[in-house]
Amino acid sequence: MYARFWHKFLYDKGLVPTEEPFKKLINQGMIQGVIESIFLQKEKVDGYHRFVCASLAADDPDGDYARIPVPIEFVKDYGSDDSYLDKEGIDQFIKWSPDYKQAFFDTPSGRYQDGKILSGASEGEFRLITNSEIGKMSKSKYNVINPDDVVEKYGTDCFRMYEMFLGPLENGKPWDTKGIDGVYKFIKKLWRLFFSDSGQLTISEDKPSNDEFKILHQTIKKVQDDIERISFNTCISHFMVAVNELRSFKKQKKEILEPLTILLSPFAPHLAEELWHQLGHNTSVHLASFPRLDESYLVASEITYPISINGKRRGEELFSADATPGEIEAKALELDIVKKWTEGKTVRKVIVVPNRMVNIVVG
Repeated sequence: MYARFWHKFLYDKGLVPTEEPFKKLINQGMIQGVIESIFLQKEKVDGYHRFVCASLAADDPDGDYARIPVPIEFVKDYGSDDSYLDKEGIDQFIKWSPDYKQAFFDTPSGRYQDGKILSGASEGEFRLITNSEIGKMSKSKYNVINPDDVVEKYGTDCFRMYEMFLGPLENGKPWDTKGIDGVYKFIKKLWRLFFSDSGQLTISEDKPSNDEFKILHQTIKKVQDDIERISFNTCISHFMVAVNELRSFKKQKKEILEPLTILLSPFAPHLAEELWHQLGHNTSVHLASFPRLDESYLVASEITYPISINGKRRGEELFSADATPGEIEAKALELDIVKKWTEGKTVRKVIVVPNRMVNIVVG
């Protein structure tokens, strides 16, 4: 709104050439959070407030209960079907909301009141099951995640990439701190492409193979296209695929990792800057030119064809990408697996579906 206001002001002053500042407006979707609640019986019992386990409330459909939001940091396994308050969590809740200091908390296995488990379960077994649902992340629901806490544990780049990885930019997305572990593991895998377990830089100056160039240029194409579509979550997904594929090679080549670092820089700027300098550069990675796509590496030289006998898959074979159907048919009939399943039978027909499959009909 402010950018549009200032742009229109500058347009009226004749200082910018266009009336509108943007060709398209994309609004970021709302980040949703887990809301944890406990059930409070609306009428007091013997003069005391009574809270009940979610399972007891579910078994009492005619009961008159109010849902009371609970700060998620009090809840164990929050966001899961088995989220609960233990004795420690209930004590935190009472300290946070002292009006309920004398309340009792009922579960199928026992009752808790005034710091004591009055019956049933032991302290270690006592669990008041909470109600978990996805809703707006807000202070009134006591489910706001402090980004400083996440950054302190995982780092800024991990936090940044996870927010992008959650889903399409314009969609609402539920926040789940547990899911950030996947991005954190990816960053550690990426780091190990560059460094040994002892922290030594292990980059090779050798010429990469065509397979390595193919992985790089697939990544360039995917990231380039997805940035244009504002699809950042799919960029992160492809980085993960590329890193996993590169890890299958014994040596990591500088000619592959340099452009990969540039591709990564808009998504993990601090990590990319560090890796860029470790690769021997004195200027910032953010001043480097975007890698150029070479489509020739994306053209497959060989294609894997499933080999079926009477429609049932019996194996697979690599064929040259430019092989004709006749050449594929002739080679397929010479395969040991085909001879095994056609021995003593007559080959009625060979069906070659280009780039898809080979089916041999026998009778």
